[in-house]
Amino acid sequence: MASAVVASDLAGGDHVYFNRPGVALVTWNPDLKAVCLESQGWADTSESQAVLDAIIRALRAHRGSRWLLDGRRMKVIKQADQDWITRNWLPRAAAAGLRLAAIVMPTSAVAMTNIDDVARVSENGISSTQSTASTLGSRGSP
Repeated sequence: MASAVVASDLAGGDHVYFNRPGVALVTWNPDLKAVCLESQGWADTSESQAVLDAIIRALRAHRGSRWLLDGRRMKVIKQADQDWITRNWLPRAAAAGLRLAAIVMPTSAVAMTNIDDVARVSENGISSTQSTASTLGSRGSP
């Protein structure tokens, strides 16, 4: 059930900001009033940065403040990329209006730890909610 909810929420986006099969899909979903990122696997440094910059473009274009990350298929995030996210991207995302991030956690334990590490060092006013697909299913909605 959670898979269907997340997949349909992501598919509802009117605007595509990044789409590279096997890497990621970034859309704006007007029903959720959120940028939606579906991680589809491994992303190198340039792809990771392009994906995250697409989120900022969508936030600005729609004056958004929310981001939904479906990270179930996310792979490991290199330490240098984690550092770039916390030092460069997160402050820019907060300046662009990001205030709330909802995360469906990766199935990969290492990728899950990477997200926890980035969230732990982030102190820029962005709230986050983390969940697994199974807990989303028990709640009934993301």
